[in-house]
Amino acid sequence: MIQREIINKKTGEKLIMFEDGDFEYEKPIKHYGDGFIVKQMVLNGIPNEELNGDKKPTEKSEQIFIKATVQWQKMLQEFKAVEVPNGFLNLLGTTKKTEQENLLKGQVLTPDILMGLMIRSEELGYTLSQYSSEYSQKGVDLSKMPFAYRVKENGEVQTFGKTELSDGQLKQAIEHRKVKVAKILDKNDQWHCFFATFKSLRGEETWLGEKQPHYHYISNAFGIERAEVINQIKSEKYKLGNLPHIKLEDYGKQPK
Repeated sequence: MIQREIINKKTGEKLIMFEDGDFEYEKPIKHYGDGFIVKQMVLNGIPNEELNGDKKPTEKSEQIFIKATVQWQKMLQEFKAVEVPNGFLNLLGTTKKTEQENLLKGQVLTPDILMGLMIRSEELGYTLSQYSSEYSQKGVDLSKMPFAYRVKENGEVQTFGKTELSDGQLKQAIEHRKVKVAKILDKNDQWHCFFATFKSLRGEETWLGEKQPHYHYISNAFGIERAEVINQIKSEKYKLGNLPHIKLEDYGKQPK
């Protein structure tokens, strides 16, 4: 997990950002559990020297750690209780492309189902890897960008740090930023990849005649090497052919 801390020297305002960067062949439960616990420890004020092991943790820090661990265990049980559709679970046991495509027809993902699937995959002997890429809008002067910014649901732009760019220019920079994130489940030579672009997640790509948030799917059964899939995810414009789409609900802008 990547942590970034930005402090406004004039106001003392602090912004802490966490990013789940690329990782390979990890156990999903340990990966997400460690990330959650560390994030809670940071947000609740445990000093860096204690987090890094340079200083013995105080009793207060130990209590924060215990509380975070208990919280994660509760969350883990909730994720384990998520009803993951049999189509996704059966998918992990198939080795034929046509069977995989048929199993995915009509399937629906939500953030909770996706997490539930990641958790269940570990019980089936899979590890988890993640790969991502990001390309900024061409022509954008990165030196004029604020440290951080986001567009709220009401359209208002919230920035942290100075910028010479207008709200309209910042919105355009977000809209034209190219981001891809892929999660790959591996078990021996068998792998399953679920990936999305920010546009597909936000519901800005047309699929089945409407703007529907969705994931893409590819596996070893599609005849493309795993390394090549990663190369395409890392490239600015990916080419992986016509892949199955999986409807994503409870996220992004859903069609009316």
